Formats: sequence, structure tokens, C-alpha cells
Amino acid sequence: MRRKRILIAAGGTGGHFYPGFALAQAFKERGWQPLVALRPGSAGDALLEQAGIPAAAVDLEGLPRSLSLKLPRFGLKLAKSAWAAHRLVADFKPDAAVGMGGYVSVPCLWAARRAGVPTAVHESNAILGLANRLCRGLGAKVFWGLPPKGGLKGGEALVGTPIRAELRTPAPREESRRKLGLDTAASTPILLVFGGSQGAQTLNRAVPEILKTLAAKAPDAALQVIHVSGEKWLEDTRGRYAGASFKALVLPYITAMEQAYGAADLVLCRSGASTLAELIAQKKPAVLVPYPHAAADHQSRNAAVIEAAGAARAVEEKNLGQALPAVLNSLLLEPEAAAHRRSMSEGCARLALPAPSEAVPALVRAVEALAG
Repeated sequence: MRRKRILIAAGGTGGHFYPGFALAQAFKERGWQPLVALRPGSAGDALLEQAGIPAAAVDLEGLPRSLSLKLPRFGLKLAKSAWAAHRLVADFKPDAAVGMGGYVSVPCLWAARRAGVPTAVHESNAILGLANRLCRGLGAKVFWGLPPKGGLKGGEALVGTPIRAELRTPAPREESRRKLGLDTAASTPILLVFGGSQGAQTLNRAVPEILKTLAAKAPDAALQVIHVSGEKWLEDTRGRYAGASFKALVLPYITAMEQAYGAADLVLCRSGASTLAELIAQKKPAVLVPYPHAAADHQSRNAAVIEAAGAARAVEEKNLGQALPAVLNSLLLEPEAAAHRRSMSEGCARLALPAPSEAVPALVRAVEALAG
């Protein structure tokens, strides 16, 4: 008997690929035959090969957001990608097609729709990205990772965003601190700072100086910091912590992210969808600094959703110097800081998202129902 087949368009950033990869693995385990569409030369190729999941290349880059000479090139690539997706769908004959938010989703779901294949998109942010808006216009159902503004529409569902298995439950606090070489005393709060896989120069420059100033004003207050700077900014960031009265562990990157989360009492980071899914799973209070140049300012909308639930405080990047010192002081050094953090941890439940372990099964069930 022919196995059911699913086409998953997961090209683009890691925020598109990794949820798509998790979905492909889940469908494979359920007896489906998955095929993942990626941009040529994607870093995800090796991971898919290791997992025994076939991949197909569909070459398309992002739409230029202004009039430029890049527009004709984009138009040519769009036409070529549409033809490639048409051939892909005709040869593979999927029973369902799912886009994970990258531009590769558009030609793949267009071709699937033309062939009468049920289509869906997963939107990990609180607002639809351009690719997903186009796919919804082509008739795709939308499954959300965060509660959308205006609520769910007909046929939509809130399923959460798939994350790595090791991040779905909090790691032991004391053990995580010990593995990182930090003070295990419960009375010493730890701030985890990171800005994504490449770091964030703005955070690397501002946070050390703010923390040093706050610590100097409260010399009796204990504090530790884990700061993931990115390789490019490592030495500069370490230099900015020089002379600090508290311990600062500055790392270029960290592979065991579950240890960093487990050790931390408060997290300061961007508000990309995958990061927020991890914070919610870990029940970590956070100070969110949305990346101001994100497409359609979606990180600000994401942060607003989390802040409205009481699980985070949002600070605009342009206001870091004015607003961040008071926020960090209230959540780290003031006598009521621990109580504030506990309240924020409890706010994660008010988002009413499926449990982290349920994000992939919920998405699988939704797509299977769509495919009949």
C-alpha cells in the first residue's frame, strides 16, 4: 500500500527549518513519506541526510522591499522556482503540503494548490509574515505558534512552535550552575544574556555597562551573568565586563542551551518566535528587546503578546539606556526581585499554549485532519 506523502517547505532561516525538520521527523515516525523543500546549499541538508529524510532544492530569495535592480532578478527566480515546484509536486504527488514561513513556501504551496493538494502554513510569530500571507491568499490554512492579534479565524488553530526535545522541560538549576562553573547559591540571581546565534552588538555594548553601574550602587547585592556574545564580539564583550564586582561568564556561543536556561533566573534576549517558545517551555521570566529591523516589526508584536500575559517586560532598543537599568534593577537586585520573577514565570501559563511536548503532535494532527 502506498504510504501517504507530505511536502514540507522549510527553506530560509533556522526559525523556519528546525520546526519543519521536527515536523518531518514526526510524520516519518507515523509512517508518512516526507520530502523537505529547501533553498540550495541550505545548512539543513546535512541534518536531513543524517535523519534519512529526502530534500529537494527550490531556489528563491526574499522579495526586495523597495524598488531596486534586484526586482527583475527576483521575478526571474520566482518564475524558475514556480516551475521547479510544479515539477516537484507532479513527481512526488504529496497528500498534503505545509509551509513553515520562508519564501520557498510560496511556490511550493502554489503548485500544491494547483494540483488539488490540501495546504497549510505554520506561523511561529504573532503576525503573519509576507510569505505566509501570500500562502493564506492561495487558500492555505494557518496554524499559529503564538496567539494572533484579533484571535483565530475559521479553520485556524493555536498549536505552539516545535522546539528541540532537550529544551521542552527545565533543566535542574543547581546542576546547571555547577556544570557552567557558577555559584550554586540559590540567593545569587543569574542573568542570561544572548542575542541569537550571531550575537547582538547593541546588547553586547549596553548590558555590561548597565550592570556594572547597578552593581556599584548596590555593593551588597549578589549577581552573576552568563553572556553569549557571538564569536565576532567575544573579546570586546569580555573587555566591557572588566572590573565588574560580579562574576560574568562570557561565551562566544553555547551548545548546551538547556544548561544556560536551567542556571538562569532571568533572561535578556531578542523576541524571535523560536526563542520565545523556549522561554515559555522553560517558564523563564524575560526582558525582551525586539530586533528593530525585523520584517514587519514582528518581534515587537511577539514581545507585546508575552508582556500582556505578564511573562516578560519589553524594552525598545532605542530606549535601552533610559529604560533597561530600572527594569534590571527591579528584577535582579531589589528586595522584591525574586517575587517579581516568580509572578512572571506564572505568566507563561496565561498564554494558554499547548505544552511544548504537544506542539509537534498538535501540528501533525491538524495536518492529518486537513489531508483526510
